[in-house]
Amino acid sequence: WEDLFCEIKIYWKTKAIRHWREKILKKFVYSLPGIRNPASLFHVFIQSNAFYLPQILSLIELPYSAEELRWEIWPDGKDTDEIKVENNADEVDKFRCGSLLQDEDSIVDYYSKIKRCNDVIKLCKNHLKEVFIKGLTPKNKHFALMDFEYIFPPDLPLDVLVIMLIQVEKGTTSKLLLQACLDFISQQQRFAIYKSPIGTYKILDRRRKMDDNRKPSYI
Repeated sequence: WEDLFCEIKIYWKTKAIRHWREKILKKFVYSLPGIRNPASLFHVFIQSNAFYLPQILSLIELPYSAEELRWEIWPDGKDTDEIKVENNADEVDKFRCGSLLQDEDSIVDYYSKIKRCNDVIKLCKNHLKEVFIKGLTPKNKHFALMDFEYIFPPDLPLDVLVIMLIQVEKGTTSKLLLQACLDFISQQQRFAIYKSPIGTYKILDRRRKMDDNRKPSYI
């Protein structure tokens, strides 16, 4: 359900979502007792910004599965061209469509911009992380997708990833990177369920070669 709700938020301004929410609002308005001019009230509702996803969902009974609702909204599949935006679009619309870029911003400024936009759109943490990584500069994206994903568990929180990228920006990654990895693993208490301990040993060996004078205390 969480993935579907994020998809709806991303496609919120498209024709399919607009048709879906207008159908729900119309059914709701015409079911209200004592309304003399339901058409007028319906028109007011569809022009209003008061009805976002939580309000729309409160007016319906969800189907048995997310796939049923997805099919109801997009019976012919999603049109990805509908979520493209022009260069002069505002930050929130660019964020919604996954085209908000870091460009010349620092990691701190870019992350602040992403969070500010998500205060409006309210994507789940996984989709927010995807959007954040997608907009990074090629160099930072390489660190996020290659180096960090190799070292850390795949569910590394976005705020920890941001801390790592800030250190990359400052050129002070090696010692902090390992320590943050170990701290995160320790806090989550997930030693027993890691599937690839060999990869961890490889990265520890790589980091030791980078800093021969510092022998980790846990080895």
